[in-house]
Amino acid sequence: MFSPLRREELPSSWDVVVVGGGPAGITASIYLARYGLKVLIVEKSSVGGKVSVNPIIENFPGFPSITGEELSRIFHEHARKSGVKILFPEEVIGMDLDGEEKKVITKSGRELSAKAVLIATGAEDKKLNVPGEAELYGKGVSYCAVCDGPLFRDKRVVVVGGGNTAAVSALYLAKIAKEVIVVHRREKMRAEQALTERLSSLANVSFRWNSYVTEIMGREKVEGVKIRGKEGEEIIQADGIFIFIGVEPNSHIARKAGINTDENGFILVDYWQRTNKYAVYAAGDVTGEPMQIAKAVGEGVRAAVDIYNRVFGGAYGSPKQSWNPVPCRPY
Repeated sequence: MFSPLRREELPSSWDVVVVGGGPAGITASIYLARYGLKVLIVEKSSVGGKVSVNPIIENFPGFPSITGEELSRIFHEHARKSGVKILFPEEVIGMDLDGEEKKVITKSGRELSAKAVLIATGAEDKKLNVPGEAELYGKGVSYCAVCDGPLFRDKRVVVVGGGNTAAVSALYLAKIAKEVIVVHRREKMRAEQALTERLSSLANVSFRWNSYVTEIMGREKVEGVKIRGKEGEEIIQADGIFIFIGVEPNSHIARKAGINTDENGFILVDYWQRTNKYAVYAAGDVTGEPMQIAKAVGEGVRAAVDIYNRVFGGAYGSPKQSWNPVPCRPY
């Protein structure tokens, strides 16, 4: 079990405040603490972020198979031993990022100040919000083909969605699963034509057009999916369902504080994870896809290195003068 930081032990001034305790925030905080900086993570729910609720993880180096809860515990322990302080559960409700001293305001009324802020608030997969979805998450319901696809080798799966992510995921799953059934609410995919043509050419891929899922069926695991289309209701027997109907970045507080985002709400960063405001960085799922632990860890490292060098003068004499982030997408 994690031990929350007692509020009475909490100073108000820090070198770096990290908003979000997922893989990006944890990784960055460990690096920053090892540089000798005073670092606080503020996490609104559980350390590890979405990782903590993942029943099984099989694609993170060094851990052939590990539960999300256990990996989160290891993250937490590593950060704690590195000298990082973690405040949770505590929600950030506002930020003032314009001055030399950045301000982070929490729901309990605390005002934290820091010379640098890292925003690592993640993103949420859009849900179908149908019966069985929440109850069977991790038991056949997934939002990540790369993460969970190998668990469905030679089985029958349903893919929900019509965009590029759904198409690419269906192509990936078609190499693993015995059969892939794509369910889309429109009469054709929104994905790039080349992807759609590749999917259509596969013998083990079929489509249900103008259809939507009304229920995910099963007791201990997914056993089938109920859909409704122009021809009425249909029950598809399946071992798993992969849902790709979009992602919502948790960037609304950052946007209110003046941080630039793209048209989908993902925070714009340059190669070193710098935002448009001096000494404010962003890393992890809040900066865009792909939603992978390894990607978040790498961005956390980049952010930490640049925070130390550019904000605290680790390798630069006048760090602020060279602050000129050019947003890019390195993936």
